[in-house]
This record gives sequence, C-alpha cells and structure tokens, in this order.
Amino acid sequence: MRAAAVPALALALLLGCATRPPSRETVAVARHGEGRARIAYAERAHAAKAALLARINADRAAAGAGPLAYDLVAAKAGDAFCLDAAKTGVMGHWDLAGRAPYDRYADAGGVDWHGENFSGASRGGDPFREDELVGVLLDAHHRMMAERPPHDGHRRTILDPGWTHVGLGVALEGGEFRMTEEFTRHVVEWVDLPAGPVREGREAPFAARLPKGWNLAGVEVAYEPFPRRMSAKEIRRRAEYAFPAATLRFLPRLGPSFRYPDGSTGELAVSDGVVRAEVPLRSGPGSYWVLVYAGEGDVNGRSLIPATAARIVTPP
Repeated sequence: MRAAAVPALALALLLGCATRPPSRETVAVARHGEGRARIAYAERAHAAKAALLARINADRAAAGAGPLAYDLVAAKAGDAFCLDAAKTGVMGHWDLAGRAPYDRYADAGGVDWHGENFSGASRGGDPFREDELVGVLLDAHHRMMAERPPHDGHRRTILDPGWTHVGLGVALEGGEFRMTEEFTRHVVEWVDLPAGPVREGREAPFAARLPKGWNLAGVEVAYEPFPRRMSAKEIRRRAEYAFPAATLRFLPRLGPSFRYPDGSTGELAVSDGVVRAEVPLRSGPGSYWVLVYAGEGDVNGRSLIPATAARIVTPP
C-alpha cells in the first residue's frame, strides 16, 4: 500500500548537448491550454472527495505549503485505476496492463508533472458501505500523514510545495477499497504536442509557454517501451516508481560570447517565453516523455522540478 514520492529530477547547465536530429516532417499538433485541468467528467463520490481535498489543503497550510486546485483529468485517471484495482485485487501503483501512474495520467490527457499516493484495503466478508466512505478516506490519508522519516514518502508527497493541483481517485467494490491522491504541477501556460502517434525515426514537434519571469534551464527526453503485463503479486512487491531515465538533453541557446563547458552554445531558442523543440523518435516504439525544466529568475545550477511530463507515442 506504500507509495513513494516521485523524486524531483535535477538539471544543471553543465549537461552535454544532444546531437542534431534529422529533419522533421509535418505533424498535426494539439494544444493543451490553461484550462486543461477542467474537463467534462462526472466523478464518483464527489462529497467524500471534497472532504479529503479540504483535509489535504489543511495539512499543507499547517506545513506552510499552498493550497491545491482540483484536477479533473487526474481524478478521471485515478477513478478508473481504483475501480480496476478493486475489481482485480491489485494493490500498488501499476495496473495489470503494466501501466505506471504517469502512463494512466497521460492516457487521460495529462501533460503536466505528476505523482501518485496509493492506498487500499481488503475486508473479507464485510463489504464497505458508501456511508462510511468519508471516514475511510480520511483514515487512509491520516496514516500517510503519520509517517515518519525516512519512511515518509506519502507525507512528503502531500506536503510538497511544488504541486499546484490534485485529483482524487476512489472505488469501493464489496470488501475492496482503493484510493489515489494524484498530484500535478501546472506551471506552463500551454503545451503543444502531436495530435496522435508519430512514426519511429521521425521528429515530433513540441512547444510550451513559460510564465512571465520564468527562465528555461533545459529539456530532457526520456524513452520507455510500451508497458508489459504484470501479475497482481508482482505489482504488490513493487513499492516505488519513477519516470524513465533521460536519453536526450537539450540546452537553451546562448549568446555569441557564451559557451557551455563542452564548448557548445545550446539548441533551444526561447521567444516570448515559448520553448520549441523537435524531438527525435529514434529509440523504438513506445513513449517519449518531454520534461521541461524551468524556474523563476536565475536557474543556473539549481535543482529543478519538471514543469511538464508530456508524452509522445510511436506506434509498434
């Protein structure tokens, strides 16, 4: 039932530059705008979730962290997973199809940095009732908040000041209870991604607009093959998860008088806060995750949390 915080990845301006990718063919693009957390979704257990959201924000306020807005995209991903997990007996972050939390969030339409807390319980011969859901949810959250270092991944995730939104997933199926807290970080004003899969070996367009006063540190591209099926036993053994390691890194273009330590000048131009990249899809069929690292003011040498976790897919 444990869920560790997804570790923040760091990108300093000493990273090497990626090689120049091949030329890009035209690809249709879809924009994920400022209202991307608000979708038409009639979620289950709205009143119980509202009570949990209030508790989460009260705990954050007590720790000096800001309140979280509600993310219906994340809630949709969480609800679908919780219902499936309750029906199949899964206890952990993955589903039987082998999808990690970030896969399911992307499947629901998410493009932002994401982290998940998971909790579940089985009660043989004693079905959970809808009228006890608020208490069950708050008890599960309380157990997370009661964790102590160094085994306090849930608690640190809840109180992380980097999050801006949260969506809540819930399911009761007989004697099975599942809950997820799906934290997201909405920083960029919009993200442009391919509207569908892009063939392997081609380039995929990516763009994102940073808020005013923010500067780009770099962009990482992480590749992962399509998920493989997993057993419930294997899922239960896995306590933690993380995004795949980066396979490419791009740096912002420097002025004529500046160089990075390796002598390069960077590839990415930023105009009016807009970061554009052409992502080479050369590692095989699967998912390519575009992670934008940026921050307010001077970002040189800082450890930064990604502002996006946008997925580009190449078909088999």
